Amino acid sequence: MSSLDIQIYSEVVASSWKRCQRYGLKPTDPFDDRLLTGKLFQERLKENATLVRHASQIFDTIKPFIQQSGQTALLIDAQGCILYAAGDPGFSKRAEAVQLQVGAVWDEKRKGTNAIGVAITEKIPVRVHAAEHFCQANAFLTCASSPIFSPTGELIGVINFSGKRETYHHYSLTLAVMVAESLQNRLLLDEEKQDHLVTLQELEFTANHNPLPLLSLDRDNRIIRANQAALRAVGKDAIGKPFNGIEGFSVKTIQDSNRTVSRSVAVRKPQEGRHGLYSFSDIAGICPNFVEKKELASKAALTDIPVLLLGESGTGKELFAQSIHSASLRADRPFIAVNCGAIPDSLVESEWFGYERGAFTGANREGSTGKFEAAHTGTIFLDEIGDMSLRAQAALLRVLQERTVTPVGSTKSRRIDVRIVAATHKHLPLEIKEGRFRADLYYRLKGIQITLPSLRERSDLLTLVEHWLHKNGCPHHQLPEETKRKLLRYGWPGNIRELHGVLTQASFLAGEGPIRPEHLHFDELDQTDTFECRSDGPSVPTLRDAEIGAIQRALRSTGWNLSKSAALLDIGRTTLYRKIEQYGIEP
Repeated sequence: MSSLDIQIYSEVVASSWKRCQRYGLKPTDPFDDRLLTGKLFQERLKENATLVRHASQIFDTIKPFIQQSGQTALLIDAQGCILYAAGDPGFSKRAEAVQLQVGAVWDEKRKGTNAIGVAITEKIPVRVHAAEHFCQANAFLTCASSPIFSPTGELIGVINFSGKRETYHHYSLTLAVMVAESLQNRLLLDEEKQDHLVTLQELEFTANHNPLPLLSLDRDNRIIRANQAALRAVGKDAIGKPFNGIEGFSVKTIQDSNRTVSRSVAVRKPQEGRHGLYSFSDIAGICPNFVEKKELASKAALTDIPVLLLGESGTGKELFAQSIHSASLRADRPFIAVNCGAIPDSLVESEWFGYERGAFTGANREGSTGKFEAAHTGTIFLDEIGDMSLRAQAALLRVLQERTVTPVGSTKSRRIDVRIVAATHKHLPLEIKEGRFRADLYYRLKGIQITLPSLRERSDLLTLVEHWLHKNGCPHHQLPEETKRKLLRYGWPGNIRELHGVLTQASFLAGEGPIRPEHLHFDELDQTDTFECRSDGPSVPTLRDAEIGAIQRALRSTGWNLSKSAALLDIGRTTLYRKIEQYGIEP
C-alpha cells in the first residue's frame, strides 16, 4: 500500500473516531452484544434473499482460501447486520467473543470504528487494522470491507474479510472489492433477465391488444407468434405454419447491428375506401370540434367496440359509419346498412334474421338471408335506431347478447360475428325516460359514443362551401362577400345535406358566373331546433337570438377576426364589438 493510500485511510479512520466520540462512545466501553434472532432475523434474510443466495455461492467457491488464510468472510446488509458467514472455524470462535457473527449489528454507533461500519458510512472500500478500531476489545482484528451497490446505485450491503491482526493479508481488501463487484454483476444480470422477461410479457400484452394483426416469422418464414387480431385473420391454428405472403400483410425484417440475428414481422393494415364506401379522407372539414370527432372515430375504427353516432339529420352519420368500416380490419368484409325505422314490425325478424323457404305466405321460394347474416365478419350499420318499436328493440337486444340468429321457419341458430355501428338523431336518455327506448339496449350500443356537430355549430361553413364548389367543378370557387354573409346568416336546419342541395341549385342558377345571393334559395322551414324560441310566442326565432346566432357563426368562420367578421355581417367593427359586449358572446 502506498504512503498516499495510508494517509487516505488514516483520514477515514480519524473521521470515524470523531463520529464515535460525538455518539458518546468510549474505547473502554463493553461491546454491544445484542443479536438479531428469531422472526426479526428471518425478516432480514427474506428481504435480502437474492443477496444471500449469490454471496453464499461466491463464498463456497473461495472457501478453501478463506480457511487457509484463517479468516472469516461475511455478508452484511445496509444497516450493518451480519447475514451470512463462512470461513475458518478456529477464528470464528474467537470472533464470536466480540459478536463478529450472524445476527450482530456492526454499525459505528454500536461497535465504534470498524471496517463494516466505516464502509457503510463512507460508502468506500476500507481496511481497519488492529488499534485503529475504536473499541479496545476489537484491537485483535484486522478487517477489510467493500460496499455493495444495487444496479441503481443504492447501497445494499457490505462484503467483509476479517482475521487476526497477526495473520492479516494485504490482498484481503482487494478480494473484498472483487467479491462485491462480482455480487453487483450478478444482481445486474438478474435484473436484466427480469427486465427481459417483463419486456417480453409487455410486448406480448401490447401485441395482443394491438388492433392491427401482427405476425412474427422465423428464418424459415414460419409463423412463430401471432396476436389475437392476426389469429382472427389467418386462423387460430396458424402457429408453426409457413407464411406464404398472406394477402394484405406487409413484411418488415429486423436485424441486429452485426446482422447475425434476424426476425421478420408481418402486419396487416386496413385499406380505406374499398368497395366504393366513403373513407375519412373523403369527409371535409377543418372545424376543431369536427376534426376531434373524426380522430375519435378513426381510433374507434381499429377496435371491435360498438360505436353509437349521434347528431341531427344531415350531419354525416352514415358517412362516418362507412368510414369507420373502411378504416377497420373488416374493410374487406361486407358493410350492411339497415334503416331501422323503415322496417314494419311484422317484418323485423325476417329482414334481420332471414327466413327459410316456405316460411310464410309470399316468401321467396329459396328463402332469404337476413341482414345480420349478410354482414357476418363485417359491419352492420343500424341507422335511426331511435325510431325502432319496442318489439324490434327486444329482437335486436337478443342478437347482441347471444351473437346468434335463427332464421324464420328454422330451428337452427347460426353464429354471427359483426361489428355494430348505430346512429340516431334522437336523445336516447330522454327516450328511455319516456319509455320509448330500452335502457339495456342503449348500454349495449353506446360502447364509443360520438356526437357529430350540427352545421350551425361548426366554424368551417365557408370552407365546406368552397370544397363542394371545387369538387363539383364550379367555375367560381371564390364567393362574393354578400353571398358569404347570406350563407352565414342562415340556420341550416338540414345541415350538410341541405347545404349540398342549396349549392346544387345555386350553381345551376349561376351558370358560368359566380354564385350571387339571389341564387341561394332556402326552405322556409320552422327552425325551432336551430334557435332557442320564446315559450309564450310563435315558433320563430327572436330578433335577438337570430342576431346572436349570425354573430357567432361569423366569428367562428373567421377565427374571431373582428374586421373580417364585421365585413361578413355588413356592419362596422365598432358596432360588432358593442354587440359582442352586449350579448356576452365569448370564444
